[in-house]
Amino acid sequence: MRAKQMPALALVVAAAALSLTGCNSSDGSSASASTSASTTASGSTGGTSTGGKGSTSGSSSGSGTGSGTAGQAQSSTSAPRCKTDSLAPSATASGVEGEIVVNLKNTGSTKCSMHGFPGVQLVGPDGLGDTGPDAARSDASASTVTVGAGEETRFLLHFSQDTSGSGKKYTRLDVTPPNETVGEIVNLDDLAVTVSPSSGTVPDVIVDPVGYHVGSGK
Repeated sequence: MRAKQMPALALVVAAAALSLTGCNSSDGSSASASTSASTTASGSTGGTSTGGKGSTSGSSSGSGTGSGTAGQAQSSTSAPRCKTDSLAPSATASGVEGEIVVNLKNTGSTKCSMHGFPGVQLVGPDGLGDTGPDAARSDASASTVTVGAGEETRFLLHFSQDTSGSGKKYTRLDVTPPNETVGEIVNLDDLAVTVSPSSGTVPDVIVDPVGYHVGSGK
């Protein structure tokens, strides 16, 4: 009886061993497959990463191209700085006492832009040798203005008109556009400015930044 039971027990043990071997084999296969997949993914990632760098570089190049395109688009919507020789200045009354509107008309064939304060100096009837004070800047905020061909932008000039009879009369302005170094003479005609010697505490003449108004003769 024991002899009959032994084979059965051996059979059970063998089956268990086979089962364990199968499990180990399965685990090994899984680990192997997992390792293989991991290696493949890692290699793949590495490839993508390299390609990614290439792509990033390409993307950067693409960004560069994109930037270039954006830059071109920006260039098409923005404009180069307005130069003195492409601007025709003129002065008109603002309707407010002690204030003159100075117009800067773009006489060029393409649009241009300006940002900031113009330089303004009073000039007497005797020419550039007969100059008065430079206008001080107001505390107004400057903004960039784009002026189309044939259009104009403006700025305001404020001054304290002297009525004492002892002030100096100036019949012209020397106007220098923002970021330019050369000015243009503007005749004031009946808008002549008469100012007294500066007290040293309050400027006689104050200029606002360009951009008071942009338009065609408006």
